[in-house]
Amino acid sequence: MSNPLDELEKYNINAKDIQKIKDIGINSIQGLYMARRKNLLNIKGFTEKKVNNIFDAANKIEVYRLFQKGSDFLNERNNNIFKISTSSIKLDNMLNGGIESSSITEIVGEKNTCKTDFLHILAVSTYKNNNNTKIIYIDFDGTFNKKRINEFSKALNVNKKKALENIVLINNIINYEQLMQKLNEISEKTHKGEYSLIIIESLISIFQNYYKENISMNSQINEIELKIDIQSRLGQILLKLKNIALLFNIVVVTTRRINNDKNSDESIKDFDLIKYDPNIDIILGNECNTRIKFKKIKNGKIKCLILNSPVLPENECKFIINENGITDC
Repeated sequence: MSNPLDELEKYNINAKDIQKIKDIGINSIQGLYMARRKNLLNIKGFTEKKVNNIFDAANKIEVYRLFQKGSDFLNERNNNIFKISTSSIKLDNMLNGGIESSSITEIVGEKNTCKTDFLHILAVSTYKNNNNTKIIYIDFDGTFNKKRINEFSKALNVNKKKALENIVLINNIINYEQLMQKLNEISEKTHKGEYSLIIIESLISIFQNYYKENISMNSQINEIELKIDIQSRLGQILLKLKNIALLFNIVVVTTRRINNDKNSDESIKDFDLIKYDPNIDIILGNECNTRIKFKKIKNGKIKCLILNSPVLPENECKFIINENGITDC
């Protein structure tokens, strides 16, 4: 765990300047190293000299290792990361032990492929593995279901009331600005080691709504500029999530609904942002370490496939999700 940013005060960095850095979502020394220098220079009252002094002080607290032996990096990583069980033996085996911390995992699938149920199971499983930790559940689609938490708590043999109490639900975010502000707040909380899992239900929906709002408000809008704007905003959110995952050794899981129905009215409710701009998929692929796909097959079974991962081979498994949790097929 990186040292808190407040340590800078011991090396004559003004407390007000430290707070200004915190206000842009940086709460640790390592987070400072990972920040863009430009972002610091954009802070009111910050000059090149002041920024240099801040980094000089940071190096006295925690030396920034630009170069590191691969073996040292892997040993340090393997000692720090943890994995959350999915409650499916087959899926855990396919994921080499479960969903990994310090990275982003994206789950994609069409409607009714049990992505939301899976997130609920993951939240309960996290509590079962460590009842001293908490889970942040950011719900953009209004699909969080207390009844499902109770059912899965029973299935996993944990106290349903305590499992529910350990979930911090955030369901009032409607745009990019609010999401970035909330992630800055989360960064400050997670620095204290209180949370181990961040769930984001349908991250892409914020950007799909942003697209629709801009199209409906301005029929003359430049679509190329709109695409670039959406790409930039999504990239910033993913970078923020990736930094939180890496800095605080947290599991980050997000879902995305895909639509393969050629007859759907995409202009209203089934709009697929990636069909509109394939570069979005490239951005997601670059920032999400592991991407898996849920596909519904016969008899209520779900086929899960690994789409891409830096360490996991292509593979698949099958299971059923119902009120009894996950059952391997």
